[in-house]
Amino acid sequence: MSTLTVTRESGCADKMRKYSILVDGVSIGSIAEGETLHSEIDPQKHRVEARIDFCGSRTLEIDGSHDQSLTVRSGLPSWHGAHSLYKVFIDRKGYLELEVNNEN
Repeated sequence: MSTLTVTRESGCADKMRKYSILVDGVSIGSIAEGETLHSEIDPQKHRVEARIDFCGSRTLEIDGSHDQSLTVRSGLPSWHGAHSLYKVFIDRKGYLELEVNNEN
């Protein structure tokens, strides 16, 4: 078994709300601002995504044969405005950003 570690960065958007973390379509937990979530994963390829309401991140494929560290953050700029409407109504899979921190 390997460990998947997901850290949520601090930011101005969604301060009071949690993001759900899904692996292969199944929720492994939720994460508040500044928190870190650890989960055991099988040694195979997995699809990871983050969600909040009907918005979320693009799906990220990871290799579960070794430990993985990911960061999730809001895709909204600090000034929101029309960009927020675009992310909520058009680019729902771009509302959150999920990225790999390391490849062991």
